[in-house]
Amino acid sequence: MVAITRHADSPLAAAASWHIPMCHKNGVEYEYMLLYWLFFRVIFRHGEFADYARFASQLELLPENLLQAKRQFDPRADSIAAQYHDCDYMMWIGGAEMWGDVYLFSMCILEEMQWKRTKSVSSAEFFHGTLELLEKEVPLFLVKGEGRCRALDERVERFAEKITDHLVVIDPRDYPLNGIDDAFRWIMAPCVVSTLLVDRLAAHFEHHTGHDLNIRRYYRQFDY
Repeated sequence: MVAITRHADSPLAAAASWHIPMCHKNGVEYEYMLLYWLFFRVIFRHGEFADYARFASQLELLPENLLQAKRQFDPRADSIAAQYHDCDYMMWIGGAEMWGDVYLFSMCILEEMQWKRTKSVSSAEFFHGTLELLEKEVPLFLVKGEGRCRALDERVERFAEKITDHLVVIDPRDYPLNGIDDAFRWIMAPCVVSTLLVDRLAAHFEHHTGHDLNIRRYYRQFDY
């Protein structure tokens, strides 16, 4: 068992065969990086990822690229939050490698931390019911991936453009990853989206709503 924890003396770390320290204070994207080094190393040792050494070395370039992505996205994040912070309902759509980040942002940030009514659904499942809820004034946020399932995201985009006046597309392809091979972009794209949403967009929602991200009504407030 491998444990990735902040404290080497934690019960989880003590129970594990190997402990990998988490040195960062904030940022889901840096958890991604640790997991990438670990998981793809395991795949490499299994004989299924011959380019691991190149991938691992380029992963070291990711933090600077993420910083630049934050700077590039920040004005847009402020504009998005200013326009949509007080809307009654919004949809968040993403698929494949992006689904985890869409789900996290809509549930953990918008619902739990901002108390915003949000519907999150994958790009594929959007067409199995949720599409009927889309109307002219309903905001739809589409997070596009860079992998093989991008076509499903593009299908949502084509549909939504015809229905709603409030389609917001967030595409990691808009953000350069200097020094990183195109072949690895789809793998690292969730890190880019995570840093854009969880770091910058969340902060701007907090600013415009005036609702502190740390305030909860029920979560961890009492036994249930």
